[in-house]
Amino acid sequence: MPLFNLFKKSPKQEPGKSAGADDSLFAPEMQKKRYDAALEFLKILQERFSGPNAHAGTVLSTAARLAGTSLYRSLNYKNDAPPGVVVLSNEVNEAWPQLMNMFAFYCKQNGIDVMAKPLVTVFPEKDKPRLTVEQVQQEFQDRYNEIMKRHGLDYLNGARAGMVICSIVFQYHCSVARDIDPYVGTGITAMGVVEGAKTAPPPLKQESPAAVAPGGAVPNNPFAGIVKSLAQNSIDGKGSRLVLGEGMAPMQEALRSGGRYILVHPEVVNQLKQNNIDPFLVYEAAMRMEIAAKIPLIEFIGVNVDTLLQTWSGKPEDQAPIHVRQVLWLQRNASRLGYEKSGNSWILKK
Repeated sequence: MPLFNLFKKSPKQEPGKSAGADDSLFAPEMQKKRYDAALEFLKILQERFSGPNAHAGTVLSTAARLAGTSLYRSLNYKNDAPPGVVVLSNEVNEAWPQLMNMFAFYCKQNGIDVMAKPLVTVFPEKDKPRLTVEQVQQEFQDRYNEIMKRHGLDYLNGARAGMVICSIVFQYHCSVARDIDPYVGTGITAMGVVEGAKTAPPPLKQESPAAVAPGGAVPNNPFAGIVKSLAQNSIDGKGSRLVLGEGMAPMQEALRSGGRYILVHPEVVNQLKQNNIDPFLVYEAAMRMEIAAKIPLIEFIGVNVDTLLQTWSGKPEDQAPIHVRQVLWLQRNASRLGYEKSGNSWILKK
């Protein structure tokens, strides 16, 4: 059964207006525009993720990341961050829960109270999204925004239409196909919204047709290439393992017993923050470089990885210390990059 038929058979009312809310968000004609736009884009998702490409976690995260990306654009950032850069934003921290409340409202109307349990942030391997945020933005954002624009929706309303899409996809996979746990699906949706809302997207074709130079470089952008250079200069040591952990401990361990480590100078961290760039981006780039070079072992010292995963489950990831964010990032990405977890380490699969 086509996904969009689920919504046609059961039209929903949106949550009531709260004090001080934008009148245009709750006007009946605007609600209809969002619903119509959602149904139109849903057809694109169904064509893309049908048959062998059908995967609940991927389609949920795709819809959520596009909603988050639309929210990102609605905030009208003045910084010129290159695509893929994670942007720290209090505005996003305040805005994305409102989108999730809308999602939860629809889900409850469909018979599932997604707020009945704590938010899941560590997902089973089988449910993890198979596309990155950047891949989703590159493949879908232009068609998504064309549809929203055609239905008269600005970026904020485009984000809200995205939550309509998420709720329909969620209803199908949790109530019809039943191929994902509802609370895992809710966690993937929430994380997708945040990822999309905090990841600088590539320019839209209709906005800036010449903004991207050949090869994907962003011309005249002071941050293009800087993150890569910083990551390269932050990796040191020798050996067949990458040592990670809190503070200076990885460097001390690597120098004592051998290994490579990542150390970003505190002044560099301060400069990145002043430019609204998440310093973790450098650590992530450095880890990706070591993974691309097929380092055999990634080892955490001085911490218990499983305890950290449990402690930070459901908490805002961007508020975690760097070493915790490294753990969370590896938990999400290491398997698809060829590594398997063993205690406090990730080992390259043979």
